[in-house]
Amino acid sequence: MKSAKETANSPSLVRAGIIVSVPLLFATVAHIRLSRNKLHHASQPGRSVSAEVSSTTATPLTTINRSGRAGDPINIQITGTDGQIGAAFASAGWYRADEIDFITSVRISADSVLGRKYSTAPVSNLYLYGHKEDMAFERPGSNVRMRDHIRIWNTGQNGEDKRPTWIGSVTKDIKVELSRTDYLPTHGIGPDLDSERALLVSTLAKTGFVVKEATRPGFGKETRGVNGGGDAYFTDGQVAVLTLANVPTLPLATQVRGPLIGRIVKELSKLTRWRLPQAGRERAERARQFSKA
Repeated sequence: MKSAKETANSPSLVRAGIIVSVPLLFATVAHIRLSRNKLHHASQPGRSVSAEVSSTTATPLTTINRSGRAGDPINIQITGTDGQIGAAFASAGWYRADEIDFITSVRISADSVLGRKYSTAPVSNLYLYGHKEDMAFERPGSNVRMRDHIRIWNTGQNGEDKRPTWIGSVTKDIKVELSRTDYLPTHGIGPDLDSERALLVSTLAKTGFVVKEATRPGFGKETRGVNGGGDAYFTDGQVAVLTLANVPTLPLATQVRGPLIGRIVKELSKLTRWRLPQAGRERAERARQFSKA
């Protein structure tokens, strides 16, 4: 008589497992591809409208959602390389958001229902320059439904020191739900965009990476509106303009997708903190003192 171990390792059971697993794997891959194709098709209006807006306006006022409607207001501008942006956000405790696919959609759905954390949960795509965001970062809250997050786009223009200029929209998620049309995750934002903008500026300043800070007009006046998802917002209509320290960064900095790698990059950043300009270190100290007051 075969033992349970011998039975579990028998060739017939192994073959049966392979026969079941292979079709399941192909079905999963096919589902992911189908979902991506549907999402790409559904977002065609957003990509087209965002390309037209970007070609006629030097500084777009809002992002565009996939249906071609105005999305979240632009309230951040950053000058720096993608590595410097990644390092600054990682040092501030913000992580890169995962891409939307079948696996991440299932996970965010389950975590939303159970009220669990998902530190790198995907964000719904918004559009500028004919494509979705180049990078998205988030600072997780107590669960996946509550988080601070930002999408940013490379404008294709350079600052005074020839580094890329990026624009983006920082908002606070107060809920996460599945779209009724494609069952992919979407977000609902809190209305106070200015406090969220101030939070981002403060957390980045504390890292020592911010060497210059200014503002420029977005809407240019106090504005109340509704984004493409139907969420109401209000803002003073200003855009925070940040210049990051022009220092070398690790390639890993652009792909901080969770607390573990985030802690590693943070510790490495401490070792190279002396390389940050004095202006950045002094600004960091002022930001820390202000937050304590």
